[in-house]
Amino acid sequence: MNEHQPAFAHPQARWAAALLILPFFLQMLGFGQSILGGGLCGELFGNETPLGLQGAGFWYALVFMMLLGFQLMYGGFLLLARLIEMPANMEGPTYRGGVWLVGILLMLFLLTRTTGLPYPSPQGLALGEPVPADPLSLILVGSSLAGGLLLWGLLKNLPNGPHKTR
Repeated sequence: MNEHQPAFAHPQARWAAALLILPFFLQMLGFGQSILGGGLCGELFGNETPLGLQGAGFWYALVFMMLLGFQLMYGGFLLLARLIEMPANMEGPTYRGGVWLVGILLMLFLLTRTTGLPYPSPQGLALGEPVPADPLSLILVGSSLAGGLLLWGLLKNLPNGPHKTR
């Protein structure tokens, strides 16, 4: 039996990719202000306020939309990595990058829901107020976290472990 498995061929990598892609499309429910809430980016559209007078929620939504876009691209890359025959020594850095991406999203989610972050205002940077967490945003972050945990598991099971490869 052949023990050599091609790079990025583990089914767990495809599940992680699907879980990282899912939040981008689920966020579309939040733009319509569904009963689950606005999600991470609900305040991005449908607001007639001029850009210079937007509140903290708009800027948080903009940052999260960019992060969800990066997650979408990363998940797509993870699905294509096996098809484009990426070398096996790229698995560790690729999985590590995904774990970092999910970590940044989770950290920003916790900060925007507990303390608030600075945002641009007409008077300069202002400290934003915390935004309430709605069910859709919890589903989006939960899916991302699940994908990140799968990537962490893949990273730990590589021959060189979670440490940097040469």
